[in-house]
Amino acid sequence: MPTESGASEPHNTATTEPSLPARGWMLDDFARGDVFFASPATQWRSKASLGALSAIEPVSVSVIQSLFDEARQRGLTDPVMFGLVPFDTSKPASLTIPLSYECAGVPDNDTVMRSLDSDHTAKPQIVGRTPVPPPEIYGDMVRKALTLFAEGDLKKVVLSRAMDIDLDQPPNYPQLLQDLLRRNAHGYTFALPIWGDGGTSLASGVMVGASPELLVRREGDRIFINPLAGSIGRNSNPDTDAALKAGLARSEKDLREHAYVVNDIVRILHEYCDELDVPPGPSVIGTDTLWHLSTFITGQLRDPAVTALQLSCALHPTPAICGQPTGKAFEHIRQLEPFDREYFAGLVGWQRANGDGEWALTLRCAMHTEPTRLRVYAGAGTVAGSDPDSEIAETATKMETFIRALG
Repeated sequence: MPTESGASEPHNTATTEPSLPARGWMLDDFARGDVFFASPATQWRSKASLGALSAIEPVSVSVIQSLFDEARQRGLTDPVMFGLVPFDTSKPASLTIPLSYECAGVPDNDTVMRSLDSDHTAKPQIVGRTPVPPPEIYGDMVRKALTLFAEGDLKKVVLSRAMDIDLDQPPNYPQLLQDLLRRNAHGYTFALPIWGDGGTSLASGVMVGASPELLVRREGDRIFINPLAGSIGRNSNPDTDAALKAGLARSEKDLREHAYVVNDIVRILHEYCDELDVPPGPSVIGTDTLWHLSTFITGQLRDPAVTALQLSCALHPTPAICGQPTGKAFEHIRQLEPFDREYFAGLVGWQRANGDGEWALTLRCAMHTEPTRLRVYAGAGTVAGSDPDSEIAETATKMETFIRALG
């Protein structure tokens, strides 16, 4: 059931998203329980001190309807729900409807750089790193997966690992989020509360990160989906970097991995859409540390009552963060990984009561539940022909996006 926190009169300061005026990043005085979510065009912010309704239960139509019903009873005319859905959707999601929020366009990257340059606050220092599991154990996990491919049990499995990072002081969220925004200007940057058991009024932690991957955006009956699969680290030398990009575009192993993801998504979308526009092949897009194979899919919903989150849950987990076949890969992940992914490789995003919204995959992220310790996550898609050492290097590169911003 929804739980209320804070004590504020309900009010909304948002306007509709299209062509919102840009303003500086809304990050001042960020505190645990606050919400920040930025897409390439729009940013959202709420403050826990002004009140919020929350729930921590497995995602269902009834739970979400209950949250929105409670929001309307409180007088909110345009409530917006923000949420974290775990990798295993049978486990509780962390859902929030702020009693007050702001929505605006995003500043240009030059503004971000000027803001970072003017912030003379020292970053926290990293004083400890504990890999979970150690790299050699992760390599053994990959080797076990390769035997499964040889036995014909699997075509792909995404194996993840984590790093517990100890700091000399708590993270500076405005500084951290601006750094992530600079590194992933075309992605989805977030810091959302993790509510205590039963949706208590105090947030037990924060999930923070900068995902490069949109799963579903819904605008009326139109949907937009952008799966990424297949990646390679970038290089500071422009010629080498261009060669890496070109190599990824023709890599048989990476193109095969990408096709597993796109084909599975398209198969499911045909159950929901009358028309789909699927490019004949992927393009290559970049973050500050990686090149990715990317396919941008658009479609029209057959039933406009299907919400962004409902469609996201129908697609989740995709082969991009689980494997192929999905059911078998999911079970092998549970057997091979020595930790619970929790919200990593789940869903993060927002949704209005009418079902419009954006849900990204919870990647390039960390869970912050202790004052000076965060758990950073990364995964890599393993297929026949994968090299364990390369998978170790890929996951290390992915974690560096977050770790560099952190300390």
